[in-house]
Amino acid sequence: MQKGQKIIQGNTHIDSRGTVRFINDFDMNKVVRMYAITPELGIIRAWQGHQVETKWFFVAKGSFTVKTVALGNFDEVNTYTMNENESEVLQIPGGHYNGFEATEKGSVLMIFSDANLEASKADDIRQTLEFLPWN
Repeated sequence: MQKGQKIIQGNTHIDSRGTVRFINDFDMNKVVRMYAITPELGIIRAWQGHQVETKWFFVAKGSFTVKTVALGNFDEVNTYTMNENESEVLQIPGGHYNGFEATEKGSVLMIFSDANLEASKADDIRQTLEFLPWN
């Protein structure tokens, strides 16, 4: 795992009323926006990076392969398998590219950010799949 990246572990409670997934150690004080993505199967959304912005990924439905790599150090790609049965959040700090691919139809990835849209666009760094292959 690269510097600053971490899995924030949560838990699940199931009773006769249903299921509650929670991540009580996910401190959302820094979050200023969130969005959800439902990608088509077979589509890889990569590589978007930021020098400053931190993002947190949470699988609301289905499953994803998420990859990260440090800006300027393409030798160490981290791969995370995330799914709706795990109560966890992946933190990706500034200084990293990220990418993801849904591995089930209808999967939903929630992304939380510590930057507003204007700041995020100004900090946006992209790389192509031709330059940095997914596999």
